[in-house]
Amino acid sequence: MQVIQTRVHGEDFIGLLGFATDTYAILSPNFRENEILGVPTLKSRIYGTNLVGIFCAGNSNGLILPYFISDDSMNNIKAFMKKLDVNVVRVSGDYTAIGNLVACNDHAAVVSPDIQDIKGIREALDVEVFVRKISGNSETGACVVATNKGFMAHPNAEHELGYLEKTFNVKGDVGTVNRGVGFVKSGLIANSNGYATGMLTTPIELGRIEDSLGLA
Repeated sequence: MQVIQTRVHGEDFIGLLGFATDTYAILSPNFRENEILGVPTLKSRIYGTNLVGIFCAGNSNGLILPYFISDDSMNNIKAFMKKLDVNVVRVSGDYTAIGNLVACNDHAAVVSPDIQDIKGIREALDVEVFVRKISGNSETGACVVATNKGFMAHPNAEHELGYLEKTFNVKGDVGTVNRGVGFVKSGLIANSNGYATGMLTTPIELGRIEDSLGLA
């Protein structure tokens, strides 16, 4: 298991700056790591910002990007993903923070009710897509980090664990990052090989992450 506890240019909310799957990772150029969690890693900006964890989501089959991504950025990402046989798709709709709206692994995707292009997401990720708020929040992707070994959800989603376990086909639990933050995506990047989180994440939270993601 690979564990990375880091701070990126003073930022502990590293989930805003990247994400990982079992096939690839995409990170802000500000990360020191050239590879993360044992997979090929692309360093890129999206819309001129480092917030790649907010602006995209994906699984081992595909990557979904917002409508406003430039052709240059799109072509750069496609060239990287082509080597890995990963679909890259622009998702239509009046929203930008796709990473905050979509939670997925290689079994399923759970998306915010705000998402309009369900068909596009289904085709890109090659999984069944379910529409649901998590713990009453429409920012579904911000509330759940799912891998092919487990998931961690917002602490107020304890009553939804059965649903999430059935949907993602893995066991999971609730938890927090960075000293009590319930929007776990903001401070966590994970795949089946391990996870990365901010320096503020406490030893108790680290243990909960490992248990939830099936890495203990």
